[in-house]
Amino acid sequence: MANNIIESYKDLQEKIKFENSQIFLGMLESPYPTFRSKAINELAKMKTETPIIKDFLDDSDFSVRFSALKYLEKMGKLELQETEKLLIDINAVLRKEAVRLYIEQDFEPTERVFICCSDPDPSVRYQLFTSYIQSFPDETSVIVEKMRNDPYIKIQQLIKALDDISGTLLSQDADSNVKRAALSRYYESSDSITFFNTIKEIYPKSDRQTKTIIIRFFSGLPGDIIKGFLEQKIEEEKDYSLLVELAKVARKACGKDFVPSWMVDMFIKSSDTMMISYGLKLAADKDDMTYVSFCRELLNSIEDSLVIACINYLVYFQDYSLSERIPDFIQSLSSKRISAALKVVKKLKLDQYTYEIAAIAKEKKFPVSIRKNALNILRYFKVKEMWDVPYNILLDSSERGDLKLCALNALLRLNPEKVTDIQ
Repeated sequence: MANNIIESYKDLQEKIKFENSQIFLGMLESPYPTFRSKAINELAKMKTETPIIKDFLDDSDFSVRFSALKYLEKMGKLELQETEKLLIDINAVLRKEAVRLYIEQDFEPTERVFICCSDPDPSVRYQLFTSYIQSFPDETSVIVEKMRNDPYIKIQQLIKALDDISGTLLSQDADSNVKRAALSRYYESSDSITFFNTIKEIYPKSDRQTKTIIIRFFSGLPGDIIKGFLEQKIEEEKDYSLLVELAKVARKACGKDFVPSWMVDMFIKSSDTMMISYGLKLAADKDDMTYVSFCRELLNSIEDSLVIACINYLVYFQDYSLSERIPDFIQSLSSKRISAALKVVKKLKLDQYTYEIAAIAKEKKFPVSIRKNALNILRYFKVKEMWDVPYNILLDSSERGDLKLCALNALLRLNPEKVTDIQ
């Protein structure tokens, strides 16, 4: 009997996947570009392999051609011939993507992409310049020589940046993307210590936007190199937004205990929702239960992001007072709060709410992601008396394929014998 169940499960799984893909394969023949584009995107999500997608690179609609390109990139099916053709596509967005992919995929001859040095759209030429110096740092002079007289200001700024990183970062006129590209190029051509020592001297003279770029870039350096810098700047900095950036880098590079408790407290006591949320995350990292009462009070807040941050903090510390709030969250108009309620039920093992969870799984008005989470919770608690919930979803021809696959897994756990009843 067990073998029959497993065979039925595998057959049904393949049937669902096939039927789902057939829907979108049929949509490819639609006269409406939006439908064709949507179909290609869904086939990519499902990782459905079909050679016909290559033909849509010649579609008359840009969005369809773009979707086809992204599909081929995701599926690893992009070939030299198709990419070369897109280098001269009528749409600049596609040409820009083709330039990036031609260089990233290391197609040869590399010189073929130089046709875009004279592209009429500056964003395409800029993509060529930045992609080339990032992928071939030792051959930077080649692309610089070809584009030295390019009229686009960003390209001129970046060429200058290759020889003058300080001037570029301190320039009020240089675009932020140029500064990022300049930092990346300088990092590739230097060792970590030289890079850090040079940039840390530029940091104090930079504006806030540039300081943010530098701080984020430092997150890729070893903690031993940037530890002293972070300690000093955390003590000195008065700008809250920069303090958050410093805390993020400190946590990543030096560990959660490196972030001082006074800093966490300052974030949580601020009036900014983003800072409060991040502060609570840091407090949980440090196993600091100081803010339990604070979070309980904020559960009545109007702002979703603040409520979710408080829920995550309280769940981390297994605060069972959340149990009495589950009905309110489930009945909320906010899908985020409903999702948070499902998380609480699972994390705190509140199986007294399985009937409410089953109702969510059955109700089509809820987003599919929420219904899938609800099914997974029924499966997690192994609520055998609720087997009809996934069963009926599988019988409903109007339900989405990904939801049916989730329902199939739930049914296999709740009532495996019923798997064999579904044709």
